Amino acid sequence: MSVYSESAQRIQQQLQSQPNWQEKYRVLLQAGKEAQPLAAEYRTDDYKVTGCEANVWLLAEGSATNLQLHFFSDARLVHALVHVALLPMQQQSADFIARFDTTRWLQQCALDDHLSPSRSNGLQQVIKRAKQLALAQATSD
Repeated sequence: MSVYSESAQRIQQQLQSQPNWQEKYRVLLQAGKEAQPLAAEYRTDDYKVTGCEANVWLLAEGSATNLQLHFFSDARLVHALVHVALLPMQQQSADFIARFDTTRWLQQCALDDHLSPSRSNGLQQVIKRAKQLALAQATSD
């Protein structure tokens, strides 16, 4: 039994089955369109992730046992990458999010070889911030 949600498994399978980067890119952008964007009222400096070339905002809501990560990026590809990176962490516990191996997840999605160093570094900053927010939620509950 997989620890991943049905939607995470589906995007993983779609990305793995694509024969080249152009097709993966198309799947990514489509997935990004399906992601519910962070409400405009939260696209402020308080929620902005530092260390990204593109603008990315991130908010965690819920309880320590069931967190929802809301995000937005004004760069389409970055928005899509963040969606895929965070998808297995959605509606999971703070402990799960804090320990989740995103590097392995991106490898399983066959994306790790296609990310430029700057895009990879920016994505790691988003993941780091998501884990910080999860830990903060765990200690506040």
